Order: sequence, then structure tokens, then C-alpha cells
Amino acid sequence: MENESEIIRECQAGNFEGFGVLYKAYVRRIYDFIYYKTYHKETAEDIASAVFMKVLENIKSYKPGKGSFSAWLYGIARNAVIDHYRKGKPEIPVEDIWDLPETRDFTADIDNKNRLEEVRTHLVKFKPAHRQIIILRLWQELSYREIAEISGNSEANCKMIFSRTIGKLRSEMSLPALIFFLSMGLFEKY
Repeated sequence: MENESEIIRECQAGNFEGFGVLYKAYVRRIYDFIYYKTYHKETAEDIASAVFMKVLENIKSYKPGKGSFSAWLYGIARNAVIDHYRKGKPEIPVEDIWDLPETRDFTADIDNKNRLEEVRTHLVKFKPAHRQIIILRLWQELSYREIAEISGNSEANCKMIFSRTIGKLRSEMSLPALIFFLSMGLFEKY
């Protein structure tokens, strides 16, 4: 976003009229980031909402010289997810597991759920930091520079982790699940 710095400065000065622009630019990416850590729509919505409230309350503490706004925002989101799991993961009601809109093809949804389960099975084998790099690169479409800022790794290390992890996934996953995974079919929420 080309005027992001200006909007942030205005918000830090107490003029929050432009905050909606920041919200629109990042809400989907932050929601997706949280969703892939919780796999629960309502939980991701609640946490994302809390993240943006925290951003609004603490925007004065953002220091542009210490990193990008995006990295700062993802750091708040990551910490919010950690806090969520520290408090204890609530039980998911049965009706949420089958949260399928009526307009969807039930058979396709079952196939996608099966592929999603296979993807999860393989992703849990990796360290959380490695999963985060995969999610940020594939599903958030962030650059290695941005991922390095968020993760605290070097760009070269992020590239190496991504490459090795994708290589392992290619050798272990079924072709349909791998295509589903790499084509970002996971963006469709159930």
C-alpha cells in the first residue's frame, strides 16, 4: 500500500479516519494466518477482531525503524494465537465441524476435507516455525524479506526452510493432496 506510512503516522497522531484502509488491506491476510493455526472459523474471526483492536490501541508503539508494519501486525496476530492456546482450546461443537454452506457441492466438500486432513497430517510433522514459513509464503503470499522480519530468521534461512519443507511434502503427499495444497485450495473455508 503506497500511503501506508502516512496513514500510520496519522493514526499515531490520533486521527483514526484512515485506520479502515489499513484494516481492509490486512484483515483477510491476518484472518487466514490465524485460521491456518486454529482451523476454526469463529475462533479465527474472534482472534482477528481482537488483533485489530490491539493494533488500534497500540499503534503509537509501532516504530517504523524496527521493521515493517506488516511484520508488527503478524507479530501481534502470532501472539494472540499463542495466548488463545495458552488459555486452553475450547471444544468445537459438532455443528461447526460440518460448517458447510448449503450452496456447496457436498461431495466436493468431503473430498476437500479429506485432502485438508492429509495436508494437516503432513504439516504437523514439521516444526511450528517451518509451518509458519510455509503458510506465510504460500497462503499469505509474503516475500522472503517480510517472512524474515516476522519469523526472526534471515531471508536465506527462510528460503532454505521453505525449499526443504516443500521438497519433503512433495515426496510424502499424494498427488491430489499436494495439488490441493500448492494451489491454495485451502482458502475456501468450510
